[in-house]
Amino acid sequence: MPPAKRKRGDHSTQESISTALPNGATKPMSAIAAARLKAAAQIPSTDDNQKLPTSPLDESSASEAAESELEDVAVVHQNLKLGTWRQNQSQVLSDTSDELTIVLDKHSTACFIGCYDVKTLKGAVNINGANLGAAAKGGKDEGNFHRVFVPSTHPVTKIRGLDRTNHVVLRSCPDAAPFTDISPLFCDIWSGKAERSKGRSFLNVSESDDDPLGRPLLPELAPEDWLRTIDEISAAASTTIVIGPSASGKTTFAKRLLNRYLTGYGKTAKPVPAVCYMDLDYSSPEYTPHGQISLTIVRELNFGPAYTHPTTFPNRSDSNETIASHVVPIQGLTNIEEYFTSCVEHLFQTYQNLRFDGPTPPLILNTDGELYMAHYDMLQKLVKNTKPNYIVHLGDKSRIDEEAASKLHSLQLLAQKTHSKLHELAAQFPANPLIKTSNESQAMHMQSYFHLTGQSPSRHPSFTSSPLTALAPWEFRYKETPASTQDLIGILPLFEPLDASQLLTALNGSIVQIVTTTDTAATSQYTLLPRTPASEIPYFPIDARAGMAHPLRPSTTTYICTALIRGVDPSSHILQVLVPKSHEHLLHSLEPERTVFVAGCCETPEWAYVEDAYQHVAQRRRNLGERARFASEDMLTEGLELPPWVAKKSVVNGMGHLNAVRRVRKFLG
Repeated sequence: MPPAKRKRGDHSTQESISTALPNGATKPMSAIAAARLKAAAQIPSTDDNQKLPTSPLDESSASEAAESELEDVAVVHQNLKLGTWRQNQSQVLSDTSDELTIVLDKHSTACFIGCYDVKTLKGAVNINGANLGAAAKGGKDEGNFHRVFVPSTHPVTKIRGLDRTNHVVLRSCPDAAPFTDISPLFCDIWSGKAERSKGRSFLNVSESDDDPLGRPLLPELAPEDWLRTIDEISAAASTTIVIGPSASGKTTFAKRLLNRYLTGYGKTAKPVPAVCYMDLDYSSPEYTPHGQISLTIVRELNFGPAYTHPTTFPNRSDSNETIASHVVPIQGLTNIEEYFTSCVEHLFQTYQNLRFDGPTPPLILNTDGELYMAHYDMLQKLVKNTKPNYIVHLGDKSRIDEEAASKLHSLQLLAQKTHSKLHELAAQFPANPLIKTSNESQAMHMQSYFHLTGQSPSRHPSFTSSPLTALAPWEFRYKETPASTQDLIGILPLFEPLDASQLLTALNGSIVQIVTTTDTAATSQYTLLPRTPASEIPYFPIDARAGMAHPLRPSTTTYICTALIRGVDPSSHILQVLVPKSHEHLLHSLEPERTVFVAGCCETPEWAYVEDAYQHVAQRRRNLGERARFASEDMLTEGLELPPWVAKKSVVNGMGHLNAVRRVRKFLG
């Protein structure tokens, strides 16, 4: 029996399906991913910003060859101090199975791994830049808790006492991303099974060796010059741009400043109801899926990594709200400088045109490290156009080479011309490699996005832990028939040029951005675009000089959502598309003659191909009980039929070194 399908516009719920996404494998992963894992196991990564191949059919073997030449490096164990508070009888007011109330002295710091709801009962504390004071009895905020996510993948958040004596209550809560069964990336990142079995979702860790799971926990760093600068900037609503090289702490600084704005600072600075956050870090965005820059009105404190809030919810003006966003190709800004500048100008103009009941919210611009490192002229133009009140430059003050000195000098001159105050602060590069690489963090963000179901009654994101094969696909017909109209203009490929005959292979199983446009240059091509030879998929042609198709004009384009092409049916001319349940309602209002699928803005979603396989293994482990500890790979994979694109680790390990990128696209990553 063919799998159940749902056409765009069909509201019914379907049973579980599987075509392009797999239905099995244990300890499985794509072949090249496993080979890379083998290489990575030989050396801890020190380059947190290593990029994956940018084209679905990249011919280059440079990245593979580089990995094969890595040498062993000894890992030195370090017991790092995380906080000063330790759990003892004199420092604990109450202690139950799911709740802990502590006494925290001034300047003392308490650290807990896991997730928890927190409230200040007496005094005031600071968490990631936010000042949380005790609410007055009978006040509207008296019962308010704030949810804090502290996974082992990121530096451990500190709760710092601000008053002489502070009483703080922590309450257990559900884990943010319940994907342990379907992804190894989410295994053992919270408080651990032992604490969960006691009813606790958090665990006190004063030093990294306190972790019973032995993870290399890192302390949260907030230098004094950062804190002084945040105090100064947050004293009044202003425009602030944060710049610097990759992994220098730009997002961390921006989040602390955002939280400070939302909570204020006693009588010195009153809290604001909202902050506008212009995110130009398309490779690691905070409030949207990857592959786009955006303007978001932030109304909620940010106490967790991006994968705990992978996107905002549409049409929810009472919570965080993305006002505008534009797609950016994953291959970088080369050859699209003019387009990127137009996108930024449109976002800034959108901010200027916003109307609020009260004062205009402050604006924080967070930038991608590539702007500073490779496109400094674009960054200068951005500063000239936005004329920020503050420029925060994060750099390595201990090593300033000629290029860095030249950039800093030009930045000082630019600050004078734009009447901006320049703050030169010390970058906070990770002292040790993070548990997850940049590419793994991206995968976690995108996986949590596609598993979103909506908001819980407590207004926190809710997720499904079922594999994506349990979702019914939406069908988009890409060629008109006597009985049906064409559902989209075509595919806009923003990756490196490839032959039209390879487009179907590049699209199948990939992530695309669904946008609508009023650009007549695009809408006039409805049903008229060139098509691929066999499957007849309509696509926007490549411009020979630019080396890619022309992006759509930002001022005429509206981002709808990010989708995964689950399968392509050439005989019926149908694209099967998956979107999060939280965003499905947006597809009902799409107008075919204005709809475009933009490809080439996100990495290949290898995590999606192996979800069913990992779920199978997890269930087998539960069935085996204690015997699972001694189970062989064959026992765990019993009854599992591996789909295409997936291989067991043991098979991949036997392949030896892979010195060239495989021509099977699904193995790329």
